[in-house]
Amino acid sequence: MKNKPNFINLLFLLTLLGVSCTGKTENKSNISVADTVNIPLQKHKKALDFFIISDWGWNGYNQQQEVADGMTILADSIEPKFIVSCGDNFQVQGVASTQDPLWLTSFENVYKHLSLQVDWYPVLGNHDYRGNTQAEIDYSKISRRWKLDSHYYTFARKINDSISARLIFLDTPPLVDEYYKKPGYPDVFKQDSAKQMVWLKDVLANSKEQWKLVFGHHPVYSASNKHGNTPELIKRLKPLFEKYHVQFYICGHDHDMQHLMEKGKAVNYIVTGVGGEPRPANSNELSVFSKSVPGFSMISLYADSLQFYFINSKGNPVYTIKRNYKD
Repeated sequence: MKNKPNFINLLFLLTLLGVSCTGKTENKSNISVADTVNIPLQKHKKALDFFIISDWGWNGYNQQQEVADGMTILADSIEPKFIVSCGDNFQVQGVASTQDPLWLTSFENVYKHLSLQVDWYPVLGNHDYRGNTQAEIDYSKISRRWKLDSHYYTFARKINDSISARLIFLDTPPLVDEYYKKPGYPDVFKQDSAKQMVWLKDVLANSKEQWKLVFGHHPVYSASNKHGNTPELIKRLKPLFEKYHVQFYICGHDHDMQHLMEKGKAVNYIVTGVGGEPRPANSNELSVFSKSVPGFSMISLYADSLQFYFINSKGNPVYTIKRNYKD
C-alpha cells in the first residue's frame, strides 16, 4: 500500500504528457488522454464535478442497477453537484404520464441512494419520443431532482470568480429525419426544429463563458455499427460547434464508450450510452478511444482545465481526457 501513491502519481504524469497506458494516444498539443484503469478518484474542493449517464431506463435490468451502484460508490466520495442524462431515459416506449410506474421502477427506486439525490438535467432520446415527452417535462413539477423544464435549455455555472461554463441541452430527435418517416414518434411533429437551431446559434454566439459543453442524445460522430454518424447533425450542429468553439459534445444513443476527434479540429465528441445494455464497440479513423463496458462518465471542471472520465460499473475510471481551456 505504501507504493500506491507513487504509482498513481506516475500514471497521472503519463496522462499529462499524453501517454496512453493501454489505449490510443491523442497527439494534439491541447489534449491529454490515457486509458487509466482502476485509479481512485478524489474530490477536489476547487472543481465543479458532475456525472453523465445515458440510455439507462431498463427497470433496473440490463446492468442498469449495477451502473447505479457504481455511481453511488463514486458519488459518496466525489459528491457531484448534479447529474446529466443524455436521453433514452425510459426504454422502450418512454413514459405514458407523470404517474407511469416506470418513474419508480426505472428512476426513483434505482438511483435511490442519498448521494444521488442531486439535480438531474436530462435530454430526450428517441425512445422517450415513443412515449409522452410532455410527461417527462411535467415530472419536473413533481420531482425535486428531475429538472427537464423544456425540450431544450441552457444554464451557466461558475468555476471561480473569473471562469464559468455554459451547458447546453439539445432535443436531437426532431433534428433527425428518420423519426418523421416511420410510425411511433408522434411528438416529433409537435416540435419546431428550425426554432431550436436559431436558439442554439443565439446561445452560442452570445456565450461569454470560457467552457461550452453541449449535450444531446444522438451522436454527431460515432464508430458504432448499430447507429454510427448522424448526417443531419454533422450538417447542422458541427459547423456551429466549430465556429463558436464548443469544446465537448456529449451524447448517448450508441451503447458504448467513445471519444472521437477530427484531425485538425478542437471539438471532442463523446458517446457515453452505457447506463444499461452495453453493445459491442467499434472504431474508425476518428476514434481516439472506444470500449464496451457498462458505466457512466464524470467531468471535473477547474479554473484552468477540464478532466473527463469514462467510469465503469465498479466506480473506477477506465479512460481520461484532460483539456486546458486556453488551448
